[in-house]
Amino acid sequence: MTGREKWDAPGTARRVLVLGGSGFLGRHLTAAFHRAGWQVTAVSRSGEAGQPAARMLALDVPGADPGTLTEVLTRTAPHVVVNAAGAVWAASEEEMARGNVLLVDRLLTVLPRLPRPPRLLQLGTVHEYGPPLGDGPVTEAAALRPVSGYGRTKARASEAVLGAARDGALEATVLRISNAVGAGLPPASLLGGVAAALAAAPGDGAPAVLRLGPLTARRDFVDATDVAEAVVAAAAAPAAVPVVNIGRGTSVAAGDLVRRLLAVSGRPAELVERQQPAAVPAAPGGTAYAQRLDITLARRALGWRPSRELDDSLRCLWLAAGDPPYASGRGARK
Repeated sequence: MTGREKWDAPGTARRVLVLGGSGFLGRHLTAAFHRAGWQVTAVSRSGEAGQPAARMLALDVPGADPGTLTEVLTRTAPHVVVNAAGAVWAASEEEMARGNVLLVDRLLTVLPRLPRPPRLLQLGTVHEYGPPLGDGPVTEAAALRPVSGYGRTKARASEAVLGAARDGALEATVLRISNAVGAGLPPASLLGGVAAALAAAPGDGAPAVLRLGPLTARRDFVDATDVAEAVVAAAAAPAAVPVVNIGRGTSVAAGDLVRRLLAVSGRPAELVERQQPAAVPAAPGGTAYAQRLDITLARRALGWRPSRELDDSLRCLWLAAGDPPYASGRGARK
């Protein structure tokens, strides 16, 4: 029985459980699912509200025993589980292993044993691919060559999910997402940090001094709401596609986006870009390489394509930067 068939009966409400529902992408996801008419349950360690339309549950999934997790899944009876939880911003490798790998192991222990296993949507990352080997777009068939703890732990989780799907234990899709931008982007990220620094600067007319590392890298950036709508499309798709890239399909210099954010904010600022030491290689494993995702499969299999301009994403980021709930990571709403 496919995920679609489970809610084809007249009057059957589509139900989704979003893990990490109070996080950056989790908030965008709960809003997008609600707009699409789904019943949303959002899970986080604190259980704090991320969206008024979502039912919130407090649960530390990596620390939960199988019985507790089974009880939660049985009680909420989701058609789809979205794993938007995990550790990335300023986390240690141990925290990443717990939040990215152990959490998925817990899910894969419990989900196949349910009477009707829900479809699992695992939010992966472009960092699983690592530096590209050529100049062209990165396809889903590219070898995984992660160079960071975040990329390595996310790749391990994705491979575990795909292995379970190949074994027939459950329906699953890994969505490898490029660099999302939008309201609530954490200050530990490049653009989130710039927005937070500008918002915290004294309003006396003196420029904020932003000291940043090299900004020559070109990356694929995508709007967070576009990402959320891609996840909704994957949830409603007739069949689960094993791996699908989600991005804009273009590369933009990080420095260009920082300067565009400065312009959007209207705040005076002095940008000091520290140069990379000559002894550090640019690639592989460095930061100066260009990368963009091939999103052909997302268009063909999900009927999805990005629709929002990055300047709009930066504007949403800036407008939310001064909102205390977003700045603290608590209780933010969209």
